[in-house]
Amino acid sequence: MELTEQQKRFFQTFGYLIMPGLVKDDIDWITREFEGVFSDRGVVHDPNKRTVIVPFIDQRERFCTLLDHPGIHGIAAGLLGDDFNYLGGDGNYYTGDTQWHSDGFHKVGTFLKIALYLDPVTRHTGALRVLPGSQQVYLKDQQWGGLNARNATELWGIEQRDVPAIALESQPGDVVAFNHNIMHASFGGSTRRRMFTLNLSTQATTPEEIADLESFIAGGARFWKEQVHSDIMRETASPERLRHLRQPMEHEGHLPALVAKARAEMAEPARG
Repeated sequence: MELTEQQKRFFQTFGYLIMPGLVKDDIDWITREFEGVFSDRGVVHDPNKRTVIVPFIDQRERFCTLLDHPGIHGIAAGLLGDDFNYLGGDGNYYTGDTQWHSDGFHKVGTFLKIALYLDPVTRHTGALRVLPGSQQVYLKDQQWGGLNARNATELWGIEQRDVPAIALESQPGDVVAFNHNIMHASFGGSTRRRMFTLNLSTQATTPEEIADLESFIAGGARFWKEQVHSDIMRETASPERLRHLRQPMEHEGHLPALVAKARAEMAEPARG
């Protein structure tokens, strides 16, 4: 699958894409793999808080092949280039609201999140909401107020759920992709919303981009993750998949020491 030029321009302008039915034919086995990861790990969801496993699709051999899926690969290559990096991801049972935030704000390179929801979500039942265009670097430089949407009550006298936004309503089989910089949130969801993600980025070439990549990788320490990918993901990789694993593998050497420090300071791995 190849993205159209219009889709690429839409993403560059507004910071997100939704691809209805992209993995609809595969959703049954994808859902079984999702449930299987939690079962394999003996993790039971507590409806009072988010439950997360990191990395996620890396945990099972068939699930790893999702990175090779023509639709998923087509989105990544179309938005990031053929030599994109795969940086792991998370699997979640979400509970309740998620406040406005971005997944880090990158001024060099492009970092992409691909999300799959395994339950129908609407604007009022936990669908991802985004502030279109808020990924643009110049908005950060100009201190655009929308980046402070978490402070909606103080700034504008409205609740966070009332911030003007686009809701990316989704059915199982749809795929949502968005720039890490974009402001996003969700409201009104159930206590067991199933969603998992893949994190990807452009190939780092400049010293600034490499430093940013290493900083992102370092963030995995809070999940007590000593390498970016699982051994399963790497050992079962085709030459094409290895192309997307190689650069993160070359820049993960600082993770074990950071994980040791995190284990000494944290009672349990992070939940988000």
